[in-house]
Amino acid sequence: MAEYHETLAELPLLQHLSDDQRARVIDAGHERTLTRGEILFHEGEPADNMFAVISGRLKLVRYSPKGRELLLHLVYPGQTFAEAALFAAGTFPATAEIMEPTRLWCLPREALLGLLRSAPELGVAMLASISVWTRKLAGKLELLTQRRVEERVAIYILARAGGRELQPGDTVELAEARNLIAAQCGTAPEVLSRTFRRLEEDGLLTASPDHVTILHPDRLRALAEWIE
Repeated sequence: MAEYHETLAELPLLQHLSDDQRARVIDAGHERTLTRGEILFHEGEPADNMFAVISGRLKLVRYSPKGRELLLHLVYPGQTFAEAALFAAGTFPATAEIMEPTRLWCLPREALLGLLRSAPELGVAMLASISVWTRKLAGKLELLTQRRVEERVAIYILARAGGRELQPGDTVELAEARNLIAAQCGTAPEVLSRTFRRLEEDGLLTASPDHVTILHPDRLRALAEWIE
């Protein structure tokens, strides 16, 4: 239980609360464990909880009329999601699918509203959390509509590098299956494979199943920069 509270106490949503307020919020929720492939909620269902990932991983997706999956976000431990849905239309705007055994903290809507009435600081923190989520979605939309696939892949690789200054010969772990990388880049797996081949032919990198080796970091960074 101590580890459970410690993990949740690091949530951006709760960091600016006092210890007592933070404990009240955490205790108002409950833990839930799900297995790979389970659906936490479907798009359009009533939004009755917000969530935080304690361990594991899940994805938030939407589907086109033809059934194509659009990956909106991967949610990792220490991240919250579905906050905005509680105060908007009252329904979940996406489907949440479990990708590996996952422990969640679930905070019911009614419990949250009661806490907001007694701790206005929580409302301010939640607005900040929702703002971050909105900026991520706006960035995702801009990425998918204004950038070529090669540029999206370059951005993904640099993000995986974690901000470190890459040198020729450095490797960057991909850490995810190619279909997930393709989804995050807004393309199909076969298009992603062709894109890696083009980047290899252009001399920017060499690609293996689980990592890439960077040959020309400056050219890769230039490819990832926004074009005015």
